[in-house]
Amino acid sequence: LTMVSHAVPSVGEHPVLGIGTDVRTIFSGPSASALHKALGFGEVSLLNPILVHCKTSGKPFYAIIHRVTGSLIIDFEPVKPYEVPMTAAGALQSYKLAAKAITRLQSLPSGSLERLCDTMVQEVFELTGYDRVMAYKFHDDDHGEVV
Repeated sequence: LTMVSHAVPSVGEHPVLGIGTDVRTIFSGPSASALHKALGFGEVSLLNPILVHCKTSGKPFYAIIHRVTGSLIIDFEPVKPYEVPMTAAGALQSYKLAAKAITRLQSLPSGSLERLCDTMVQEVFELTGYDRVMAYKFHDDDHGEVV
């Protein structure tokens, strides 16, 4: 952390937030890893919100990352007790990522099936992280080929 608002209550029993604090000392291992991974992503706003858990108390927070004048700012919002955090955060992230992929596909010029397939394969690869994504063309006799 490089800046802390003193108006924000501590995430645990002791005020551990301070300039230079490593997020691994505040959040659980998987939460800190998710934050580090997100900070390396080109368009961080597409990943918001990221569900993180306090290392000491286990309390869940939404981390919302913003890029402002070359810096990254992370807001932490407590998850309300009646919310279902995994479902809400996961659905929102999935929707944002899918919406971006759909926008890219819709912006393609018409007339090139090859370009559409190449772009679709790339978008599915980025969404899923699968190593092998291919477009497959089926023929009238039900056999097919990779295009």
